[in-house]
Amino acid sequence: MKLHVFDSCPFCVRVKTVIGLKNIDCEISPIVLGQLPESLEGKLERLTVPVLEQRQHDGKHTVMVESLDIIHYLDQQGDPMFTSYEVSNLLKNLLQRLYPISAQLLYPRMPQLNLPELSTPDALSIFVESRKESLGQSIDQALKRTKEYLPELKGLLEELDTLLDIDALVTGERKLNINDIAAFSELRNYTMVAELEMSERMMNFVSFVASRSGVSLYPPIGQ
Repeated sequence: MKLHVFDSCPFCVRVKTVIGLKNIDCEISPIVLGQLPESLEGKLERLTVPVLEQRQHDGKHTVMVESLDIIHYLDQQGDPMFTSYEVSNLLKNLLQRLYPISAQLLYPRMPQLNLPELSTPDALSIFVESRKESLGQSIDQALKRTKEYLPELKGLLEELDTLLDIDALVTGERKLNINDIAAFSELRNYTMVAELEMSERMMNFVSFVASRSGVSLYPPIGQ
């Protein structure tokens, strides 16, 4: 099995986290922005990540997309970890509210992280130009406005804290669930924002999942 990913994509991180937690033998293959892997040519209507690629014993070549579908499939390898593969509506709605504000903080820092998906001049140029439209400003302008975006992000993170029973998870009173995986995959990106001070409990949660899954966190990048 091979999982095609962007390192900074939260939906890719969801799958990578489960692969790490279950110790599944799966190659993680970073995609460079603007470059479709040869093995996927003609297999997808459009390139979205993550993509799970497999060659079956009968020689059949298959691809699977959609992070939660991939997680459901992978979780059947061995004893299942999860009883549900749907993110709660409350968390879905909160993540949707997080995305616009987090984009203003994350996109300006990504070019400074040596991400595999931005490892060529063409990929970096595509990224920088495309983010102007989505952000409504250049990434440099967004970076300079970091302090403007932090209060709203912190408020949303406080809401997220109330949705996650972090203490019970860290103390072993409950098991990881799909909401935890989805929340961790979003929060992992926030570790690149040097000016953001997450609560001690939230950082304990991020560190807890990262250490058990082997998913690395980002170095902090300041304004």
